[in-house]
Amino acid sequence: MGAEYESLLFCTEIRWLSQGKVLARLFELRHEVREFLLTQNMLEICQPLNDDYWIAELVYMADVFEHLNELNKKNARSK
Repeated sequence: MGAEYESLLFCTEIRWLSQGKVLARLFELRHEVREFLLTQNMLEICQPLNDDYWIAELVYMADVFEHLNELNKKNARSK
């Protein structure tokens, strides 16, 4: 589909440090994921990807986790 990434990070048990990266990747691939879900006839699962408010929340959470990751890295370096 011409996306920068070839795969979506998808795990059932994700460490909290990785959650920001997963959320950011989902946001970056939201159009491709929506298209895939539509081709698989998964309309209910696809619905949030059409909701601007849900997308805004997704971006917000990705940003929060990114900042938490940076704080954790700084804390680990100072020990």
